[in-house]
Formats: sequence, C-alpha cells, structure tokens
Amino acid sequence: MRKSIYTQLISLCLLLSSAVVSAKDIMYVSDQLTIPMRTGTTLNHKILKFLDSGLPVTVLEKSDEGTHLFVALTDDETKTGWVEASLLMNQPSAREQILVIKKKNKDLLNRQSEFRKQIAELKLKETKLNEVQRILAQLRKSAAKPILIAEENAALKTQLIEERSKNEQLVAENVFLSDKNIKQWFMIGAAVSIGSLLLGLLITRINWKKNDRWA
Repeated sequence: MRKSIYTQLISLCLLLSSAVVSAKDIMYVSDQLTIPMRTGTTLNHKILKFLDSGLPVTVLEKSDEGTHLFVALTDDETKTGWVEASLLMNQPSAREQILVIKKKNKDLLNRQSEFRKQIAELKLKETKLNEVQRILAQLRKSAAKPILIAEENAALKTQLIEERSKNEQLVAENVFLSDKNIKQWFMIGAAVSIGSLLLGLLITRINWKKNDRWA
C-alpha cells in the first residue's frame, strides 16, 4: 500500500515538473500567417487574438497534455492566452530570420558608409596637414634667410669695427709721425738759423788783411 502511495507521489511530481515551464522561455509563432490565442485549450474557448507569424511570446504554463501553452505577448505581458504548442517554434521563423539578417546587413552597410565617410574625412585632414607642413617648411626656410642675413650683418659689423679700430690706430700713428717729423724739421731749421747767426758773428769779427794785389 505504501509502495503504491510512493509510486503515485513520484508520478505526481514528475507530472508537475513536466508541467512547469520557466517564465523566461521565449518561443515564436510558426510560419503560418496567424494562429488563434484562446481563453482555454479547446476549440470551444473564445479567441482572444490572432498572433502573426514570427511574433515572440513568453511561455508561462503548459497544459497537462502538453498540447497547449499558456503564453504572454513579450511586448505586452498583460495580454495572455492559450495556443497550440505545435504552432510555436523555439527559433524565429525563416522569414523573421531573413528580416533580421537584412536589418543587420543594412546596419553593416550604414556603418560601412560611415567608415568610408570617416576615411574620406581623414584623407582630407591628412591632405590639409601635408599642406600645412609644406607651408611651415617654406616659412622655416624663409625665416632662415633673415637669420642668416642677420648673422652675416653682425659678422660684417664686427669686422667693420675692427677695421675702424685699425684705421684709427693708423691715423694716430700717422699723426704721431707727422708731429715727430715737424719737430725734427723745426729743430733742423733752428739749428741752421743758429749756425747762420753764429757764422755771421764770426765773420764780422774776423780781421781781413788787404791784399795788394787786390788793391
């Protein structure tokens, strides 16, 4: 008797476990155009809504027979009902998958277009950068010329100052030599004058004897 009770309890647990479905299980309406969602599991129950192909639903409960599922719309969980389990799929329909793939391809094309636009902008920036670098090189080259000219002018000014100093030294030496020559000539002239004066005095004091022959 106890064995039969245990067997019944085990069977009941297995039945309950098979009837419990996770609320996170998502299934999709099959490729049929529409399927009815009813208030119950039989055809006599009222149709609440027709579900379009590919529509995702959340499975909340499973019938005892396993032929029907109690579902809620993923976009509006307040709308619930029973649908045939055979009309639901674990994956989206091929049509929905194609739409998803098309959307992904469109997104990829849009991203590719954005990438091309970014590449074009980068190339334009690179061209502008090269132009700026070229102008900068020209400016540096042009700026180097005045610097070289200024350095050459500074060197010439230094050389000019040195030459002026040399010229001033030569002029001073010439002046000194001129003064020396003038003094020498002045001394010579004075000596000659004094000599002439002395000679004149000597001549006046000499007694010249008269020569008869001269007489």
